[in-house]
Amino acid sequence: MSEARAAAVEASIAAAIAELGMDRPHITELSGGVANRSLRLRDARHDYVLRLAGVAAPGLGASRISEIAMQGIAAAAGLAPEIRLANPARGFIVTRYVDGPVPDLSRMRDLSFLERVGAWIARLHRLAAPPGLPVVDIGERAAGYLEAIQRREPRSLIADIARELAARRGALAAPRRRAACHHDLHHRNFLDTGDSLLVVDWEYAGPGDPAADLASCIGYHDLDSRQVAALLAGYGADSVELREKLAALGWIFDCLWFGWNAVAMLASLEYDPELQERLAVRLTG
Repeated sequence: MSEARAAAVEASIAAAIAELGMDRPHITELSGGVANRSLRLRDARHDYVLRLAGVAAPGLGASRISEIAMQGIAAAAGLAPEIRLANPARGFIVTRYVDGPVPDLSRMRDLSFLERVGAWIARLHRLAAPPGLPVVDIGERAAGYLEAIQRREPRSLIADIARELAARRGALAAPRRRAACHHDLHHRNFLDTGDSLLVVDWEYAGPGDPAADLASCIGYHDLDSRQVAALLAGYGADSVELREKLAALGWIFDCLWFGWNAVAMLASLEYDPELQERLAVRLTG
């Protein structure tokens, strides 16, 4: 991190602490996403999480405005931690700290847990997205990532994937409805309080195709047919109309994931080269 960037981060931390009225809080670094930084701020009266946007986040499609609006409606419905402070200009958001484990991959493949996840997704999709937010189309976003890669490092593999993506998007039926969607339902973004599930990291959220949200959860965790059935059972009767689109959107989600990783790599962020190779095989096999 450059000295200028480090100074900006420290200034944002100080500004958040001052606006929250905290008294010399204890600051703990939390594990979290690749593009952002999360800190736990605790003093005698408060316990918060401060999320600081990384410089690469906007180039990856993150939106602070959509994040604040979408997490706000989700928190009001008991689906996300409550927002206590947000400052898009400084690139930070402060939420209530929630004490609960993050499910690991094996937990995310457990049938009973997947039913809970499906029910959580269904509750989100019943919410109306705040007006004025841009619609999120995962195919359009994937195409944007591939275009950004080609501008930097033209490769025949990327061109081939981009052509296949265009063909699959052209054959895909338009969604019957738009819903409030998270679009990044990775197990690291879930918190299990025991009584309920909460989800964090809403920076890619917005109105979208509800089937795409289900596809992201399936794709991230490589769910088999029994696990998909458990997820959809938890989602409920509305899953019937979405089921036929899941296979098509699954490929498109893999393309989105592959493109995100490649753009993150170009931005010098951490990525998993073995995962990237597996995604390339899935996209071209």
